[in-house]
Amino acid sequence: MDITRTLPEECIANIISGTSPRDACRLSLVSRAFESAATSNLVWERFLPPDYQEIISSSSSSSSSLNLLTKKNLYFHLCDNPILIGNGNNMSFQIDKLSGKKCLMLAARELTIIWGSGETPHYWEWISSTQAPVLPKSRFSEVAHLRIVWWLDIKGRIETKILSPKTKYGAYFIYSMVDRFYGFNVPVKVSIRLENEVEGGDATNAYLNPSEELLQINQQDGRLPIKREDMWMEIEIGEFFNGSQVDDHGAVEMCLKEVQVLNGKSGLVVHGIELRPKEES
Repeated sequence: MDITRTLPEECIANIISGTSPRDACRLSLVSRAFESAATSNLVWERFLPPDYQEIISSSSSSSSSLNLLTKKNLYFHLCDNPILIGNGNNMSFQIDKLSGKKCLMLAARELTIIWGSGETPHYWEWISSTQAPVLPKSRFSEVAHLRIVWWLDIKGRIETKILSPKTKYGAYFIYSMVDRFYGFNVPVKVSIRLENEVEGGDATNAYLNPSEELLQINQQDGRLPIKREDMWMEIEIGEFFNGSQVDDHGAVEMCLKEVQVLNGKSGLVVHGIELRPKEES
């Protein structure tokens, strides 16, 4: 018996909404009735984060134009087009295409960079992303450019309540390099910890210098960077499980530092730190 002839479309949509975005797309190919149900606002509203309307309204994007989209089109728009939230230069939001979970990126301005406040521009300088043609396109208006330091210490912090609950997250340092990039032949230390933990995870070696010779030498001795589709480099800081509910008030702290060798370092450009869901192994 063809259940699409006996079940109303709303019932089919309710069933599909309990699956996943990937399953909904597959089920839309079953029949016309399934296609209508699987593309309905009822289904895709449930795949969006519960607070998506609040996030959109707080963004610098045109919320009125986004609200005109169907919920399915809005879902995929937010997957492919990060929107700026807050003051427009401290955080971006997008959706993980497979799971519908939140992806957030802290801009360089939102990080704590030792000597990078702007009061000492001979160490770090803040440059407009639109005036730096040698750099990949940035979603933020400013990035941090390292001129010269011996003590590298960069930290990020984000409240877990604004992330998707019951989700395994990875944190990634997003950066690039400009001329006279030097001082990174030794590894930096990366670490991550939940604020309510007495101790965080052990610090891990990470090599920001992606030269082929260095990668071959150190490929068994730490984390290595990869080049993203947006042409920025990224290297994993660590991972954590966010088990919090919306009303919890914890935070996760991420750190990248090199304070032992203390050699001169220059040419690093900091875009930010991105947090995105990881598939459970």
